[in-house]
Amino acid sequence: MQRQRDPWEPFRLWLALTIGLYALRAFFAANWVGAIPGWVLLVMVLIALALASKALLFPGRVVPDRQGDGGWWNDLRDDWRLWWRRRRGAP
Repeated sequence: MQRQRDPWEPFRLWLALTIGLYALRAFFAANWVGAIPGWVLLVMVLIALALASKALLFPGRVVPDRQGDGGWWNDLRDDWRLWWRRRRGAP
């Protein structure tokens, strides 16, 4: 069986690198490490946004853990139908 990849994995890794670089730049502001230009961080944030957008738009690589269950969307739909039934006065 092929291992299913998490679509958020590249985003989390890139975000960790971005935050780490920002922390390094802020901690060593008086040294040469603090001279990292701001546009580098801006580009890294934009790449993180692109990776997050990709994960949101193309989530089809993840297989749900529970088999045979409709998940939270099915539960929400059932609750909505039950609410409408009660509102109409049906048993």
